[in-house]
Amino acid sequence: MCAFWPPPLRAIFTPLTCMLFASGSIILSLEWFFSDFFAEWNFLALPLWLLLIVLMSLVALAVTGQWKGIALTLPLIIIALYALFYLLLGIGALVIISVSGRLLLAFLIITLSNGGVIQATRMQKSARQRRYKVDLHKRAFYKRLPHAVVAMALSSLIVKATLWDDPSKRWLLADLIQKEDVPGKLTLAPPLARLLDDASHLNASYVAEIRSPRTVAEVIHAVKDAQANRRSISLSGIRHSMGGQALGMNTLHLDMTYLDTVRYNPTDQIVSVGPGATWKQVQTVLAQHGRAVRVMQDSNIFTVGGALSVNAHGKDPQYGSLIESVSSLSVVTADGVERRYDPIHTPELFSAIIGGYGLLGIITEAHLKTTSNNTYAFSLIPIQTHDVIATMERYSKNPKIRLLEAHLSVDQEHFLSESLIYAYAEADTRTTPKDELAGENNIWLRKVVFQLSRASNFGKIFRWEMEKRVGPLVEPATLSRNTAMAVPVRFLQNPDPTTTDILQEYFIPVRQTNAFLENYARLLKKHRILLLNVTIRKVLKDTSALVSYAQEDMYGFVVYYKVQHNSVEKEKLNAFTRELFDYLLSIKATYYLCYGSYYSPAQLTTMYPHLSTLIALKAKYDPNSLFTSVWFEKNRDALLSKHA
Repeated sequence: MCAFWPPPLRAIFTPLTCMLFASGSIILSLEWFFSDFFAEWNFLALPLWLLLIVLMSLVALAVTGQWKGIALTLPLIIIALYALFYLLLGIGALVIISVSGRLLLAFLIITLSNGGVIQATRMQKSARQRRYKVDLHKRAFYKRLPHAVVAMALSSLIVKATLWDDPSKRWLLADLIQKEDVPGKLTLAPPLARLLDDASHLNASYVAEIRSPRTVAEVIHAVKDAQANRRSISLSGIRHSMGGQALGMNTLHLDMTYLDTVRYNPTDQIVSVGPGATWKQVQTVLAQHGRAVRVMQDSNIFTVGGALSVNAHGKDPQYGSLIESVSSLSVVTADGVERRYDPIHTPELFSAIIGGYGLLGIITEAHLKTTSNNTYAFSLIPIQTHDVIATMERYSKNPKIRLLEAHLSVDQEHFLSESLIYAYAEADTRTTPKDELAGENNIWLRKVVFQLSRASNFGKIFRWEMEKRVGPLVEPATLSRNTAMAVPVRFLQNPDPTTTDILQEYFIPVRQTNAFLENYARLLKKHRILLLNVTIRKVLKDTSALVSYAQEDMYGFVVYYKVQHNSVEKEKLNAFTRELFDYLLSIKATYYLCYGSYYSPAQLTTMYPHLSTLIALKAKYDPNSLFTSVWFEKNRDALLSKHA
């Protein structure tokens, strides 16, 4: 066919054209697959096209050294790729053809179009052989090789800065090179400012002043100042609570992250921790003594004070929620005095402060029980979801299983029907592997894969297959408890300013879990909620905390949603959560209050009747509501009327 084309048209097809068109069509086809163009109309944003042009130009220039050829060829290539893009888009609109058929047709068109360019290039090769002979020569290749490496490095940095950047701005090589430590405390929330927000990016509020106390004396001074100026106090750590508990409106806001001392006492094996210390800081100290944390969240970036305020739970089926690991607390109360509370001498306030969302005082130090930093053997068990709870129940009763959780598939083909159980059992080894606590830097592959799963169903399938098949190959067979509990989280940072990721958790009684999954899937489809992740963990009965989310043994379903930054999508999430909340009430399940407060005040007080006792204690010990939050102000009337 190419032989019948006129000579001017055939003269366009050069090896440079072939290389640029091939690389561009491959990138375009990947974008097409991973952005689900076969499922919905879409378009490739202009910044991505500009990035593609710069990328291709740098590589082509490094390989060929032909400035003029590149300048003349690139416009033609961009036009050709645009035509190919809309052709693929047209294939995606052919609903009369199955998804597999559309994929096959698109693959054939991409292959044939590249084949035509290559064939035309070969037809012109003899006429242009002398021109490209120097570039094909071995010496010329070695000469161009350093240029190509530099070009690829620059191109990769452009891609990273544009697509995979994160709010921390430490993007140069931080994702690719493992470092021993990273300065500062990691958070997915926006930087501290008077317009304060949390990790959801949906709860912004203005505060009057921000202070970062470094001593207890400075905390007491802040309390006295707030009293004198008749201003309330709000508190925050890393600001990952998404329900407004870590924010305030027109408050004196205390950033507690600098009150972060950690001291270990080998005599009683108790670690004394400032509220601003992260679990990573605690682990770093404990690792030197062969000890480990008993209970903490799935990642070690969060602060101890924040974890205590929400009474966090972990994934060790042998331990309950965090309150059971606390021997005593030091707290600055509304009168500006630091007091010590423990479960024996002051059980009422001890049980109310932990899990009390900062409404009764400012935690200045916590004394935590520790456990041995033993070696665990890792295993990954693929299983159908209808059997996952029964299997986890059996595993949780085995005292050798020390960490346990399950992940559920979220792609359309296997939606919530397939599961992977992650089990860590005590291993009989004489040596404990070295603790790896700085895993937050080496997350580039996780970040790319999770970005793909955000973008499309194809990406979700890819992520699930990677987790199922590649995960067991890269996860170490044995690792320390500290390492197993230091899960990376920075790969979850979302560079897309038009969307946000919302975290929620539901605590379901064991006997209701299978019915919950059926109704949960139905509500997700009804409200068209985009689900990114589901993790299941065993949560033991907790009667120690006043505001307990687990009045019996339960399973916590930790879920992640992708939400567009517009009123329609936000209201859709509100409607979904309110309807789900009603269902949770009907089966005596609970919703974790530290996540978005989409529930009504009546739903809140019905689900958590002990909140009335918390408010009664607040009226007694903080009658002027010195300690407040956006969450408390929103629900104040309902909580006070319930108390009355």
